[in-house]
Amino acid sequence: MLLLRIKYRLALLYKTILFQLGLGNHLLKNRYGERILVFHSLDFDGNTDYNSRFVSKDYFEALIQYFLEHYNLISLDDFYAQKFKKDMLNIAITFDDGLSNNYELALPILEKYKVPATFFITTIPENKKIIWSDFLDLVTYYTPKKEILFNGNYFRKNHKKEFAYQGITLKNYCTKLDYEKIKLLYEVFEEDWNNINSPQLETYWKLMSQEQLQEIAQNPLFTIGAHAMTHANLVAISKEKAQQEIRYSKTILEDIIKNKITAFAFPFGTYTDELVDHCEEIGFSKILLLDYNVEKDSRKSALKNRFVINPYISKNQLLACLLKGSYR
Repeated sequence: MLLLRIKYRLALLYKTILFQLGLGNHLLKNRYGERILVFHSLDFDGNTDYNSRFVSKDYFEALIQYFLEHYNLISLDDFYAQKFKKDMLNIAITFDDGLSNNYELALPILEKYKVPATFFITTIPENKKIIWSDFLDLVTYYTPKKEILFNGNYFRKNHKKEFAYQGITLKNYCTKLDYEKIKLLYEVFEEDWNNINSPQLETYWKLMSQEQLQEIAQNPLFTIGAHAMTHANLVAISKEKAQQEIRYSKTILEDIIKNKITAFAFPFGTYTDELVDHCEEIGFSKILLLDYNVEKDSRKSALKNRFVINPYISKNQLLACLLKGSYR
């Protein structure tokens, strides 16, 4: 893992130097490729104080304009049907989680340029209205607490202002738990949330309403997909609970939009063969990951990996990495 991080940083440094010297144009030369991009959220200024999931609406629009001028933007359905153009990068746009900023900020841009996209929705249970990871990001940033007790362990703020226990951040720790334990975070930070919750922060946590989902589903440019129920790491919980998360999210969304849901994106991109088989058994024909577990999985027609947008690098660096298909 350390070697991969070093390789990643060296690759970005190399590209940065080339662009600064005016020698990076060859890195932007169009070439054939197939990429499914995954965005999460938009805001007005690309705030990365809370997490790495936001880019600004202006940056997003600039990317869409560039993609339209230089690449081939297609729907996820057309991507799976391999309706690609030769000698050109072929791109499908996806969004994960289902925050309302997708509807408020991304949709107008996508509609303006007639760009198709698929939105993978987390169907939060128990009327929580907020995904646990978004909740944790916000309360961690604003809480005056230096230490909390969670799941029998004391987590203390480290030099990065993240709660950590024995070198493991609280967020990473939670990705190894099922939702019954994760949801205790809402109790631990209840007072903090009550103190910070305001309309100004809604962009960073508020989920789309049923009416918004219905409107998106009725637009021929867009598709709704499932993203499980609680945004737990489905590989880290029992097979039975993981299958329930997948199945229930499909049922809930189909009831909302009154149409079949055929696309599923694994939270955190992690998967197992058994869970993929379950997805196919219940009617998912498009199953999205981040990286393939093994090379042979790339030959399975239902499985596709995705390229995650990095908000910390310049547009030219992003485009160079996108054309290469890797940040390394």
